[in-house]
Amino acid sequence: MIDYKFPEEKDIILHYAHQLHAFNIVAIINKGYVENADEAKQLSKFFWLMVDQSVIDAEHGIAAAGYHNLEAYNEYIMHSLRAYLIKAGYAQEWETEN
Repeated sequence: MIDYKFPEEKDIILHYAHQLHAFNIVAIINKGYVENADEAKQLSKFFWLMVDQSVIDAEHGIAAAGYHNLEAYNEYIMHSLRAYLIKAGYAQEWETEN
């Protein structure tokens, strides 16, 4: 299971998954794990799309799941997802997409 340092991480990921119409990511986050290498790649790639969108939102003063300035949360999310994927055996998928 994906282990988050802060519960807000999951809220932020889901916010951006919905905003970016990444319903495959919504499903992964809601179940709490990836089932295969393809899902690991999708999650890894989505993380960077989410970061890009959070930067745009910050520039426009738009909150994500009620939070502004997500720089620290993006770091926490990166560490949570990276640690999970490595532990689950998907280090290569994380590295390939990053």
